[in-house]
Amino acid sequence: MSVDQAIKFVCDELFDPTINHPEIGEKPKNIAKNFRVWATEMSHTGNLLELLNFLDKSQSPVVFEEQVRLGITTITEILPEFERKFANELEDRLTKDDLQVGMDYSTRMIHAICGSYDLRSGGILPVWDGAGSVDFVAIKATLSGGTYENSWIESRKRLKYFMKAISGNFSESYRDNAAIINNPQKPVLAFVREASSSRFTYYGRFFLLSIQSEEDGSKWFDLASWDDGMGQIAYITDVESSLHHKVKASQRMDATERRKRLETAASQPGKQRIVATAYQRNPDVIAEVLYRANGVCESCGKNAPFERLSDGSPFLEVHHKVPLSQNGPDTVENAAAVCPNCHRQEHYGRAKWPH
Repeated sequence: MSVDQAIKFVCDELFDPTINHPEIGEKPKNIAKNFRVWATEMSHTGNLLELLNFLDKSQSPVVFEEQVRLGITTITEILPEFERKFANELEDRLTKDDLQVGMDYSTRMIHAICGSYDLRSGGILPVWDGAGSVDFVAIKATLSGGTYENSWIESRKRLKYFMKAISGNFSESYRDNAAIINNPQKPVLAFVREASSSRFTYYGRFFLLSIQSEEDGSKWFDLASWDDGMGQIAYITDVESSLHHKVKASQRMDATERRKRLETAASQPGKQRIVATAYQRNPDVIAEVLYRANGVCESCGKNAPFERLSDGSPFLEVHHKVPLSQNGPDTVENAAAVCPNCHRQEHYGRAKWPH
């Protein structure tokens, strides 16, 4: 059997009898038509089963009541037969790990991979794991025709993608925007198309490089390819901006969650080639060390010399006792929050933590 046979079975036994019944109401007919289209766009039988399970759990009373009244088979009745008939194919499903760069995917198939069956949910699709944390985020970027036009900053490698906005307000606290901002270590799967009439092409995993603002108050994500961007960023300002936003995101999260991530974090940072070598420091280490210091220099014991104008936080710098350039680990234990004077002393004077 094949997914085509599974689709035909569902249409013949469930959707078409509902749509074509002469006494069916207009609303249940339109709902059935909508999800018939969903069914026909499923590329794997396992994804079709997930769609059916979703429909069974969230079944519209309007549709169900009409089907019962007219003696039409309901989704609940058809599921056991579907699972028996296509038992050997139920595990055949398209997941994020099966996506291939350069291949085209329909809008509904992208949503199905993310477990979202409402096309009104927007272009940012966060996917949560069983523990309530973000597993990954998928984005659907259309490059023309919108009020705010997304675009390639560098073809296939850097993407300008506008945040979700409500009534012109580009709030970083909106759930979808925050899913990207607060989870810098999670991949953003980029699906891009030229116009709304086209299918989406998958361009791979991206990460948040920085957040940019326009004069009209709109905001956009500067997203870099996970492979090309992490390996080669042209300007050191990009590296610093990326780290700044990642640290801010780490500071906004619950301390317990951050420490949980630290338990499994790599101790050796990656490196990027720019004019010099820039270390991809773990933002959670920086945030945790600043949290531990609580505004007091861990070298001289004095309060931070001033507060940041941007957010009022105490100004301390995070110093690695054994430098990263000497293969020191990027860990909380190898780091200290110090005032600028003590930081310079560590590098140019009598160090508290000689190496």
